[in-house]
Amino acid sequence: MLKDEQKNVCLITFIDAEVESVKGRILDIGAIKENGNPFHNASLGEFTQFLRGSEYVCGHNILNHDIKYIGHAIIEAGINPLNVIDTLYLSPLLFPTKPYHSLLKDDKLQTEDRNNPLNDSIKAQDLFNSEVAAFLQIDTTLKDIFYLLLNRTKEFGAFFRFTNYQSTKSDVESQIRLKFQSEICLNSDLAKIISENPIELAYSLSLINSFILFRKVHSITPPWVLKNYPEVERVILLLRSKPCLTGCTYCENALDIYKGLKKFFGFNSYRTYGGEPLQERAVKAAVNNKSVLAVFPTGGGKSITFQVPALMSAENSKALTIIISPLQSLMKDQVDNLEKNGISEAVTINGLLDPIERAKSIERIEDGSASILYISPESLRSKTIEKLILGRKTARFVIDEAHCFSSWGQDFRVDYLYIGDFIKLIQEKKNLENSIPVSCFTATAKQRVIEDIRDYFREKLSLDLQIFTSKASRTNLHYKVFEKQNEDEKYLTVRDLIEEKNCPTIIYVSRTLKAYKLADQLSKDGFNAKSYHGKMDKKEKTENQNAFLNGDTQIMVATSAFGMGVDKKDVGLVIHYEISDSLENYVQEAGRAGRDENILADCFVLFNEEDLSKHFILLNQTKLSIKEIQQVWKAIKDITRFRSKISNSALEIARKAGWDDSVAEIETRVTTAIAALEDAGYLKRGQNMPRVFANSILSENAQEAIEIINASKKFEENQKEQGVRIIKKLFSSKSRKETTNETPESRIDYISDHLGIVKEEVINVINLLREENILADAKDLTAFIKSTENKNRSLAIVELHSKIENFLLSVFKEEESIFHLKELNEEVEKNGCDGVTTNKIKTIINFWSIKNWIKRKNLDHFKNHIAVLCLQSKKQLKDKLEIRHELATFIVEFFYEKTITEKAKGQTDKDEILVEFSVHELKYAYENSSDLFKKEISIYDIEDTLFYLSRIEAIKIEGGFLVVYNALTIERIEQDNKKRYTKDDYQKLNQFYENKVQQIHIIGEYAQRMLTDYKNALQFVEDYFQLNYNSFLNKYFKGSDRQNEIRRNITPSKFKQLFGELSPTQLKIIKDNETQHIVVAAGPGSGKTKVLVHKLASLLLMEDVKHEQLLMLTFSRAAATEFKKRLLNLIGNAANFIEIKTFHSYCFDLLGKIGTLEKSADILNITVERIKNGDVEANKITKTVLVIDEAQDMNAEEFALINALMEQNEEMRIIAVGDDDQNIYEFRGASSKYLEQFIYDNKAIKHELVENYRSKSNLVSFSNQFVKQIQHRLKETPIIANQIDNGKIKIVSYQSCNLITPLVADITNTGLSGTTCVITKTNDEAVKVAGLLLKNGIKAKLIQSNDGFNLYNLVEVRFLLNKVDSGPDIYTISDEIWNEAKKELINTFHNSTKLEICLNIIKDFEITNPNRKYKSDLEVLIRESKLEDFYNENSETIFVSTIHKAKGKEFDNVFLLLEKFNLDTDAAKRQLYVAMTRAKHNLNIHLNNDYLNSLNAENLEHISNFEIYPTPDKIVRHATFEDVWLDYFINRQISISQLTCGEKLHIEGNECLNSNGQSVLKFSKKFIEKIKLMKLKHYELKSASVNFILYWRKEGALEEIKIILPELYFEIIDQK
Repeated sequence: MLKDEQKNVCLITFIDAEVESVKGRILDIGAIKENGNPFHNASLGEFTQFLRGSEYVCGHNILNHDIKYIGHAIIEAGINPLNVIDTLYLSPLLFPTKPYHSLLKDDKLQTEDRNNPLNDSIKAQDLFNSEVAAFLQIDTTLKDIFYLLLNRTKEFGAFFRFTNYQSTKSDVESQIRLKFQSEICLNSDLAKIISENPIELAYSLSLINSFILFRKVHSITPPWVLKNYPEVERVILLLRSKPCLTGCTYCENALDIYKGLKKFFGFNSYRTYGGEPLQERAVKAAVNNKSVLAVFPTGGGKSITFQVPALMSAENSKALTIIISPLQSLMKDQVDNLEKNGISEAVTINGLLDPIERAKSIERIEDGSASILYISPESLRSKTIEKLILGRKTARFVIDEAHCFSSWGQDFRVDYLYIGDFIKLIQEKKNLENSIPVSCFTATAKQRVIEDIRDYFREKLSLDLQIFTSKASRTNLHYKVFEKQNEDEKYLTVRDLIEEKNCPTIIYVSRTLKAYKLADQLSKDGFNAKSYHGKMDKKEKTENQNAFLNGDTQIMVATSAFGMGVDKKDVGLVIHYEISDSLENYVQEAGRAGRDENILADCFVLFNEEDLSKHFILLNQTKLSIKEIQQVWKAIKDITRFRSKISNSALEIARKAGWDDSVAEIETRVTTAIAALEDAGYLKRGQNMPRVFANSILSENAQEAIEIINASKKFEENQKEQGVRIIKKLFSSKSRKETTNETPESRIDYISDHLGIVKEEVINVINLLREENILADAKDLTAFIKSTENKNRSLAIVELHSKIENFLLSVFKEEESIFHLKELNEEVEKNGCDGVTTNKIKTIINFWSIKNWIKRKNLDHFKNHIAVLCLQSKKQLKDKLEIRHELATFIVEFFYEKTITEKAKGQTDKDEILVEFSVHELKYAYENSSDLFKKEISIYDIEDTLFYLSRIEAIKIEGGFLVVYNALTIERIEQDNKKRYTKDDYQKLNQFYENKVQQIHIIGEYAQRMLTDYKNALQFVEDYFQLNYNSFLNKYFKGSDRQNEIRRNITPSKFKQLFGELSPTQLKIIKDNETQHIVVAAGPGSGKTKVLVHKLASLLLMEDVKHEQLLMLTFSRAAATEFKKRLLNLIGNAANFIEIKTFHSYCFDLLGKIGTLEKSADILNITVERIKNGDVEANKITKTVLVIDEAQDMNAEEFALINALMEQNEEMRIIAVGDDDQNIYEFRGASSKYLEQFIYDNKAIKHELVENYRSKSNLVSFSNQFVKQIQHRLKETPIIANQIDNGKIKIVSYQSCNLITPLVADITNTGLSGTTCVITKTNDEAVKVAGLLLKNGIKAKLIQSNDGFNLYNLVEVRFLLNKVDSGPDIYTISDEIWNEAKKELINTFHNSTKLEICLNIIKDFEITNPNRKYKSDLEVLIRESKLEDFYNENSETIFVSTIHKAKGKEFDNVFLLLEKFNLDTDAAKRQLYVAMTRAKHNLNIHLNNDYLNSLNAENLEHISNFEIYPTPDKIVRHATFEDVWLDYFINRQISISQLTCGEKLHIEGNECLNSNGQSVLKFSKKFIEKIKLMKLKHYELKSASVNFILYWRKEGALEEIKIILPELYFEIIDQK
């Protein structure tokens, strides 16, 4: 009872102190007596005097704060130290019901003043009076309970003494049981709780009493109570949420799972599955606070299983249930579905919410009106989420899609591995003795996955998960598989099945594009179909889903994203247009049919083995390889070289790791790699925690701040409203008694989350508040300056980027224009910007886009094209650039001056000096600098410039406003720079990927079994989920061959296609996926190209190599094209993504230039230098595998490029293929010594390919004998002939010269079948042989070269390019335009001898670009190719070629002309070896030397010819640019345009005339002299024809003209 208040004459003083907590210095004291007498002074002596006469002191949060500093003053004033009353502890006891007391927010007194202890003591007085009044109103029993529990405690004893309250009762337990007889568990051990936790019990009972009185009000225990009295959670659990065994009144009512189901969902009973009460058992276990693992099939009622216990916990104790799910879109659906049932207890916080929705969800969790929280695993990294969960009693964590924990599951996610650490963190921060229970749910899980999940929670949290799973299968589903050969068959079957069933249908496809196309096709055919996939616009997705659910749409064509959480009972048909990638997913997706157990539903699969191949390819593309994680680790080691804790964006890390930043889902891949490194202990990923704080309030009170905001001209209207909200928030959450380890509520992300204002806008407003001196300036930015660098480097970067920007500003327009990045790069370079790269241009374009200066978009399928339009006027942008350039220069100089100061402070020994600063400091420094021509600047300009300096990497800046862009906080744990991420570390991920491969094979096996034996297939599925995994494999994949088969990430038929026809040696090379450096020494005809093509296919399909990290370098565009053609034939469209380039083409690409053969002189040296200087885009040189073709042909520059790439990629595998015996390009510096050096330096493993598939047995034997004459050979084993039969070898030795005549005669007299080539040493000889063959009526073709001009300039080629050009902004070639261009080309040039070249270019282009044709690709093919690359092999025509042009080709019959062929050097021997090994069947050698006499072979005929042969009577010569008067063509353009290649010309003096007698060509003076010399040799120029018509531009001229290069025929002059 309360004593008579009239007699209560106790004097009380209300106090508050402001203390500098670090030093413990008292800054100010405020106090007020009950009679209104105030005190406001910092003097402790005066304060002591003021207190005298008081019996009690009272304040808010003074026991743990103020008393430490002013306690001795209280004692000195004669006050008993036990007579201290703290309103903080009384508040939860006396105001347990929301909205609580208006003066309170959690543990803080609400104030609008900055620092005013007198005001706070007055508020404490008001609060205390309210508390006394509230206590008086409580019923007597509850008063007695509180008194009996608390009167002896430090926190409450003084309150009872002051109020003179004493209870006449002594047995508190009986009082509690009386008061709460049907509201708490009768069997709870109250005596123990009373004894051990009286305060916690009192708080709990106060809240329970509130539940009884205000059932509809969501009242919760304040977060500070949970933090300081963690046992409150356990006490409330024991009283309200732990069912007793015997069953008391409370437990039978409140904890009855059937009543809960009826109450919340209206159902009378739980769903059974195959007669088993799974749902009921799992709910009961959860209500009993057990941790559970439930494997519930699709439609098994998973949601209700965790929602019923969650809602019961919410009602009984206002405890929070956290549901973690990877599917953000489903969270919203679950919340919406609950609301449809009238349940508003659930909210979601995820990335799909706008800031206001997010803020509302946070508010509802904080105030207790929501008790179910749906979040993603990524959200656990948020400090806001952590604070939210710490502020509520936690009932349970529910983890959906729990198979994601297991590397044996179908969707292992590394970010799931953090969940256990997060729960542990929460338990530790809450000081909980008992673990928070966990519920795990998955729809399908085999035994190994179940074991993994249980082991994870056992190890991480010491939890033993009870398993709830059913062995029963759905009885109302009928399964069937149809084998279909192609798309057409599939589509027709789908139509038939839909028509036959005529019911709600889901059709599953594996790609988003397919969903659109198939739905569209069905709609056109009159079916009511819509599409659905995860990447679809939210609005369209919702509309389509609702249309299907309410029956407006009958057919849903969807990816696997559709159906999760969607409960449509009448789906009668599920068709898998492409089979799923695992049995787990298939069973889950098929299970969306027949949710109504009363209907029979069909589940059909349209099976084609090629669909499995697509799954394997997709797996390879999405797989995170060990190499990629190593690259991220290398990048992080680099970034953390000077400091172990960093903030970076995922994109920055990706670029640093050398990843192609255009790759899909790149940020997810980076965070997954970081999660893997975290799991292996290399680093710790911090919570996404910006270091920006809006603290240090300068305004005296909120009103003063608001007045300044409203009067300010710096704030825009919407910013004023935001500023007022932010300042109120800061005042309301301000506490001078904050403990140092608490997260300040002034953090930017916290303000953003709570007020629903995006972070950028919060930062802008905070900066304005600082400018107006409402908030103090904060040095929240840090510049990191390398002590080894001087400011000139940074200034040079600023200067270069400024020049680039000024150039871009001159070319960008205010209407959308398309730019080719390489062309742009070249133009910028021409304008004096040395050091420009496409990457620097992209950095600026990205920056301008972020700042909203331009709108940019990457064009689909165009890596090098970009569309840009200016969003602001050129004048505005020019002014902004000027300001920014001036500021950038100033800031760089400012920082470097600061480093001198910092060094003086003792940062001298550091590699990197930290300069802390603020944007205001910079603004002030600039405005007070001595520059006379300063520009007027704003805070935005400073931020803009800092962001710019950070982006262009002039200076590394972190913190402040940049937190918006740098979301990842990483702390490096492993400090050893040599430590690499290992195979052991990768084990979990590797296990997952290996398992995924097996899952694809297993689903394929299921489909095959379904085709033949229905019952066996169903048993197969059941065994998969029920048997131990090894037992399952041994039962269905017997023997090592089958078990090896399912470990390959390729289908058996694809494996056979790839490797079935290879020799053991070839297979050994292809299967070697471990050796880092491999050299394949490949003899002629050994299938080198085939091995390389199959190795590339194997790398892409079977090894951990992504197409963007695979590079193949060749020496000719023809070789690159040949590889691409063969790859396309072998692996289809995947071949288009492999980078196969010539050395020069790759270098042009690295430098962002458009390559031509003419420009290639010094390109390799420049590229190597740029790579070494770090001036090349990392993603273009970061490779995991490099393949080099014809490696023996490397020269010093090419070898330097290889070494530069190796230095950039420590782990890169290199496969170099070549034959040192065939190095015949010494004239360009090529030497096999570089290949030997590569082997020696890298201890490369050498494989020898010595089986010759090309040549007959005796030809191989002959060339083996010859090649022994070459010194220092790589191959030790002689070449072995694959063919056992012999061809014919004929050697004709002559005494005389002029061997062309007898050689041609020999050809004429030999009965030839198959292809034939005459091979000569010189081009001159080849021209003469071709001429003589033609004169003798033999169809012959000279393999010409385009030395001196580019194929691009051929008139026929240019005609084709012009015809496919639809305008500057259209970069693709439509099929219609392509076909029309081909037709016109043939019509116009049907008589041209160069038409064949053009048609072969077209053919190669069509083969290598089967899907989409780009103008730029066609142009690159043409510019980088040579004429000799495009000749058809033809058995009717005899080809004539030099040795160099014949390399790489093969012919049935080869005739070698070795006139005066000197064999003194190894170089000459190698040339002859190359020539003789071109022959497949017959080899004929005509020579006037005896060096082949010693060679023997079967079927070799050696003929000696002693005849003397005269010079040929006719000689052909091909004119070059030097031979014609180029200027003469200027006035002959009309006549030239009427000519075609091959057309006859008439010689008249020094001119050539057309058929109309018009002069079209004049010889140069130099060539006229050559004609005279020929005359002296008795040859006269008799006739000519058009060899080439070319475009040519004279230096300095604006336009090109057409010129003619003729073929000239000299005939011997009759000497009679």
